Amino acid sequence: MSRKLSTSSFYIQLYQIVDDRSSDQIISWSKSNTNSFIVWDMKKLRSDILLKSSSVLGKNVTEFIAKLRSHGFRSVAKGPGELEFSHDEFSRGPLMKKKMMVKALSESIERFDAQLKALKSRLKAKKATLKSRESLAKFKDLIEDSSLLIVNLIYGNIYEQHSQASLIAL
Repeated sequence: MSRKLSTSSFYIQLYQIVDDRSSDQIISWSKSNTNSFIVWDMKKLRSDILLKSSSVLGKNVTEFIAKLRSHGFRSVAKGPGELEFSHDEFSRGPLMKKKMMVKALSESIERFDAQLKALKSRLKAKKATLKSRESLAKFKDLIEDSSLLIVNLIYGNIYEQHSQASLIAL
């Protein structure tokens, strides 16, 4: 049973490479099966394609094959030096390309929404921090005002006591 094809840059890049007619001597769609492709030349796959593309597909043939298997591709028996890989939902044709593009766009929108949500959350936290700072500043001002009041009351009481003591002494 194959895994459902979830679009990622791996599938898009793989599709573009397999569908590229200029690389047909290295990798191409199978003529007998619309859901598979054949690697004709392992050495050129590594030197001409994998090393020149992003690391999404892998940088060597072993890594490439491991990534194919982890994405649900199956090996199909082929002749020596050739590898064929099949996936029930990976096929040639414009419909597949459009389907992948729509899924990629949907995933981009989902990532953007998630980033937007995270940004809103961070802004909310910053706003709360600023409010706390404002509250802290107001609290400090209140303490300062209270301290001044207390000092004035103490001096007032001392002055009053001193005045009363002066009056009594007279």
